[in-house]
Amino acid sequence: MKNACMVFALLVAGLLTSTAVSGQDAAPADSPGKFYVKPYGGFIGIQDMDIRYVADGESTDIPVNAGFGFTNGISFGYAFTERVSAEIGWEYKANTITVNYNDDKITGDYASNFAYLSATYTLSSTGRFRPYVGAGATVIPEIDMDFRIGEENSSFSSTGNIGFQGLAGLDFQFARRWAMNWEAKYVAFQNFDMKNESHSTSLETLTYRPFIFNIGLKYIF
Repeated sequence: MKNACMVFALLVAGLLTSTAVSGQDAAPADSPGKFYVKPYGGFIGIQDMDIRYVADGESTDIPVNAGFGFTNGISFGYAFTERVSAEIGWEYKANTITVNYNDDKITGDYASNFAYLSATYTLSSTGRFRPYVGAGATVIPEIDMDFRIGEENSSFSSTGNIGFQGLAGLDFQFARRWAMNWEAKYVAFQNFDMKNESHSTSLETLTYRPFIFNIGLKYIF
């Protein structure tokens, strides 16, 4: 809920400011040598999956149903030319999941935080609207699944996984140093294991491929 309020506040603030400065001429936001910062929040969806649960040397495939979740983060960028930029950032994501195990439905959370480095290419460098595409590498400092079975909590986690992301977005520059940002992103991590933090059990051969839509507010220095 807090993330949803953050997204709504960013959108309202951007629209109000856009109205207030609509009569001003905006300078190019992505001029060479420009730095920017972009806080953002949004929504995430991941596909249903099968995970391999391993305990005492025996494995069981368990279906997992994933719901929508929320994401928030912040990025810092630099424009090398009017079209080419680089961006480094951090992002946190969380989804609710349901696991079907022994005819029981167990709810839990699937959460991660990761750092990324991306390159973007602006398709049109004139006017207030600036569509772009990009790609980059990502690394997960930590990803975990948490379940509650009766009165007991089970937590599985993994660190140091490397993946990639592809993205497409749109900037709307409503003032000389300000722009609203909308961005859709696909992230992929695969074939990693998660260990139980308190027992000798694990989840193996996992994939993590979220689709993300973010709304952000960019400030250009």
